[in-house]
Amino acid sequence: MHFALLTWSRPDCSSHHLLDRAPDRSLGRSLARSKGSSPSLFLAFLSNVRLLTACLATLVGLCWPVSSRAAGGHHAVDDASILDAGQCQVELWSEQASGRELQHVGPACRVSGVELGLNLERSALRPASATGSGGAQVKWAADLQPGLALGFVWSAGWQSTSPHFSGQTLLLPVTWSPREDLDLHVNVGRDLRPHAADVERLGLAVEWKPSAHWQTLVEWWRDASGAQGRAGLRYAFSDRLSVDLSRAESLRSAHKDWWTLGLNWAFER
Repeated sequence: MHFALLTWSRPDCSSHHLLDRAPDRSLGRSLARSKGSSPSLFLAFLSNVRLLTACLATLVGLCWPVSSRAAGGHHAVDDASILDAGQCQVELWSEQASGRELQHVGPACRVSGVELGLNLERSALRPASATGSGGAQVKWAADLQPGLALGFVWSAGWQSTSPHFSGQTLLLPVTWSPREDLDLHVNVGRDLRPHAADVERLGLAVEWKPSAHWQTLVEWWRDASGAQGRAGLRYAFSDRLSVDLSRAESLRSAHKDWWTLGLNWAFER
């Protein structure tokens, strides 16, 4: 599940900005190096590696081949694909930014031709106490012709702070695959917020797979937090298990950035 709708957060977001995670990819534009990065930020990010490594070691022994699908994980721009019939997936990731951190758990399964998922997150704006949020998502996708697919995503979100219902998101993802190793994704959608003005959501992404195990990604997206970009790498241990590492940045004047480390595991029900 690509799109953690309604529960996506960024270094500068508060509990009232939960309508912004997911879709995030750049028009081929490379991300500028952040002027606000610091050694302490990177060290805080690395503190999560031990936990994810332990999870990885446990899951490696459970892997067996399944058919491949488009990249999922913590990336913001969604793709027009869903899990294979009878398949489930769990996505884990941890974000680190200056003054804040976030942990995400996202299980999903394909049921009767659609993908049903949950998004559970814990976010802490240091030194403030942590807050929780959650969401439900339904995703449908189909091939229009070889190399071109269309999808539809609906999601709703809740948070531990008031107002507890953060809203809904509607999204149309389109994926074009001109070559076997290259995918381009376009997202158009809208955040429907009960206590604020609705917000348009746009996203563009390019994914390139130079080898059987490595994949690169560049994405740009715009939502309630403004324009943002990300560049990332993925290493696939198998069709079932992969790990992601990326750096994202707000493209506004502040240029705040954050790092994300993620683990994606697909399995048969």
